[in-house]
Amino acid sequence: MATVVVTQNSPRAWDHSLCGCFDDCGACLLACCLPCVAYGMNASDSGVCGDGCCGTICGCLLFFVPLVNFICWCSIRSNIRRQHNIPPDCCNDCCAILCCPCCALAQERMQCTKPPPNVQVVVQQPVIAQPTGY
Repeated sequence: MATVVVTQNSPRAWDHSLCGCFDDCGACLLACCLPCVAYGMNASDSGVCGDGCCGTICGCLLFFVPLVNFICWCSIRSNIRRQHNIPPDCCNDCCAILCCPCCALAQERMQCTKPPPNVQVVVQQPVIAQPTGY
């Protein structure tokens, strides 16, 4: 019987700070000029609204539904945190969404463009002792 050992990288922080939205001007412009599109792309990339164009369109539409958009946005940030091994922080996420929505969208967009950290799966085979001569 084999033993499976799963190892993850240590917890990390966001690759870009909340005020680091100008680290990627494209993400910043998208978040400020077309926030519904950035929201839809983040929703799709995080898995909240499915994958591909349908997920992005669904996310774009959710952006315009009051209260539902806030609940989904919290879920989007939570999923991005989980995918990138960033410790959960619901209070800071809510403050970021409510006080700096464009910065939060840009931060999420930049994080989603980075591949998640690798999770290593190691399968250890048991050592079977061979019988020695009789």
